[in-house]
Amino acid sequence: MNILISIIFGIMVGALILEYRHAERMRQSYRFMSYYAKLNENAKLHAQFKAETAAMLLRTFGYDVDRIVKGDSSRVIVSEEDKRVMSLEIDRRKRELDEHDKYFEQEKAKYEARQK
Repeated sequence: MNILISIIFGIMVGALILEYRHAERMRQSYRFMSYYAKLNENAKLHAQFKAETAAMLLRTFGYDVDRIVKGDSSRVIVSEEDKRVMSLEIDRRKRELDEHDKYFEQEKAKYEARQK
């Protein structure tokens, strides 16, 4: 009878150890997916910023992306006030991007600290 109880106890301990290992792998997977989701979000923000900046620079010189796509390469005169507003908008977006980069660096540091 003691042997049977010992075998059952051993099986239960083994099952608990396997369950713990499985839970740890799930936590690692969660951290991995969370980090890479933030990485992709950061890359998306950088791509959007780059595209918006290029479009605004074209508008600053009097070109419109939609008209260029349609084959019209004529220029429009842009006032200095509009150029200043576009420049301020680019600066504002750059500050937002820098703040998001700082947040991402903090998350990256947390992820790398958990990996060790």
